[in-house]
Amino acid sequence: MNLTMLGKITLFPYDFAPNGWMFCDGGVLPISDNETLFMMLGTTFGGDGENTFGLPDLRSITPANCHYCIAVQGQYMTRQYEGLIGETFFLPFQSEAVDLMECMGQSLSESRYRMLGMLMGTRFGGGGGNFNLPDLRSTTPKGNRTLMAVDGFDPNSGNFGAMRNPYVGELVLMPYDSVQNFILCDGTQLAVKGNEVLYHLLGNRFGGDSQRFAVPDLRTKAPAKFNYFLVRRGVVPQQS
Repeated sequence: MNLTMLGKITLFPYDFAPNGWMFCDGGVLPISDNETLFMMLGTTFGGDGENTFGLPDLRSITPANCHYCIAVQGQYMTRQYEGLIGETFFLPFQSEAVDLMECMGQSLSESRYRMLGMLMGTRFGGGGGNFNLPDLRSTTPKGNRTLMAVDGFDPNSGNFGAMRNPYVGELVLMPYDSVQNFILCDGTQLAVKGNEVLYHLLGNRFGGDSQRFAVPDLRTKAPAKFNYFLVRRGVVPQQS
């Protein structure tokens, strides 16, 4: 089982949307079947507001052979997200979760956000007991917010928190250079043997042959001082 936040937008390297997710391609959904999601999105991305509403269209910024998908099923998280510290993603509405912050370059106290400050340091500025979040407003698609988990679980611990039982191949944007238990998305090739499930999902979409296959190379697609990481082992996603 994969638990996620309703309305969260995630980048996947599959040629399909996992069950409970839909491509961010501007599609239109009936309100009657998606009342909670409509309550959060409204007609920001289209629809008539009476019978239908639209989903974000992120195709123009999507890396080759990947898809941005939005969770159309999941938990309506109000007070806490409980994800991985530093995990960064798009959200097409205002979140009430106290452990998520929009990336606007604001200064945070190292004493209050000890783990994030220890892991991220002053790579986006700061000093004197404070550190800054990145300002990603200029690169955030219209109608969305770029949020970072400022509290939660240490990504190096293997405890995924709200991402527990993540999908095999799921892509996670993090403000770090390395994260244990994840594969850096730099085009590295892996042996098919020992990674059969991941190979079944990715195939040779990103390069390789019958013996080896490549993970996506997203180094030029991540914001400055961020990296995309791929989940090597987890729940096998089912096609919608």
